[in-house]
Amino acid sequence: MSVFWLGVQREWRRILTQPTYWASLFLLPLLAFVTVNGVISTPSVNNVALDIVDLDRSAASRDLQFRLDASSSISIADQLPDAHRALQRAQDKTTFGYLIIPADYQRQLIAGEQVSINVFVNQQNFMLGNTISSQVLRQVIESSLRDSASALMVGGQMKEQALANVLPIKSARSVLGNSYLNYRTFLLATMLPHLWHVLVMVVTVIALGKEFKDGTIEQWYRASGNHLSLALTSKLLIPAVVLALWIGLIDVAIFAENNAGGYASLPSLLVASWLTQFCYHTAGLLVVALTANYRQALSLAAFYTTPAFAFIGVTFPTFNMNWVSQLWLAFLPIGILVRCQNAILHWQQNLFDVWPQLSIVAVFALCFGVLGMMLLRSKVSRQELWHQH
Repeated sequence: MSVFWLGVQREWRRILTQPTYWASLFLLPLLAFVTVNGVISTPSVNNVALDIVDLDRSAASRDLQFRLDASSSISIADQLPDAHRALQRAQDKTTFGYLIIPADYQRQLIAGEQVSINVFVNQQNFMLGNTISSQVLRQVIESSLRDSASALMVGGQMKEQALANVLPIKSARSVLGNSYLNYRTFLLATMLPHLWHVLVMVVTVIALGKEFKDGTIEQWYRASGNHLSLALTSKLLIPAVVLALWIGLIDVAIFAENNAGGYASLPSLLVASWLTQFCYHTAGLLVVALTANYRQALSLAAFYTTPAFAFIGVTFPTFNMNWVSQLWLAFLPIGILVRCQNAILHWQQNLFDVWPQLSIVAVFALCFGVLGMMLLRSKVSRQELWHQH
């Protein structure tokens, strides 16, 4: 049997005998996939709890409540007699806010007077607070326009003329990316690749760093006939194939969530993902070669990969970040993958279109790999680096 396949068999035995290793390859990706899908289970935020303090108790106030409760975004939790109790429930996080309909609400509407409706929102949860604010504003504007148009029609105007008077300018919005306004697909398409790229680098560190920790690094190297590239290929073949299958499953799931099979290129996304995976394998190699210490390598890998989600423009727009964050983003291959993914999924671009960005990932992989191999070759025989925890 060739030296290469002997190395592959050796690595398979190491995977089976090291719980951290096989769990990172088989269990954690499955757990992450199931958990994230369960947490982000709906396309949008629904049924945000809102209390109502109705000081008018009229047909108009009941109509406003009905329209708010009929929306999918808001659920009227309770109707309370005063604002003190509503504030207490919001502070206890029983609800996320409350709306006060003033006395004489209906009379002021009929008289054509301006009505002020106060909405108190718990903005600690930014998304839920914005959901309440936007939905209440929408219903109030629609009610105001409807009542104003009705008054003009009673005065003798035709419906079209009345609508033009109360709404002289009408806008139309066309959604270019994420046309279904699906919050689930937006988050799944970024969170799952992020968790996966952390595992790619951690698994690489486990595979190589454990050799230093166990004092078997020289034995592993000599078994390949002192061919480092052959030794690395046989060692990382199984982890690379398993992780490539996981990102393939993730990409297929993302395509299915976006209904993108009819217009986007799945092969282009797979190639982009696999190139990014190779880059993080080389980054893991470099981290182990730099430290020659299993624990330090894991810490450095976590430092490099885990905070990446905050820098790739999902939680906060990249153009509003300071220059330090922009510089950090430039060294994150996962950020490039997310941008390529968006271009493929939402702008119908193919591999040729996104290759200028992917070429940067290829350059990173080349630099990480060459430097990592040079450093690792110089350290494999240094016994003082063995058995370090």
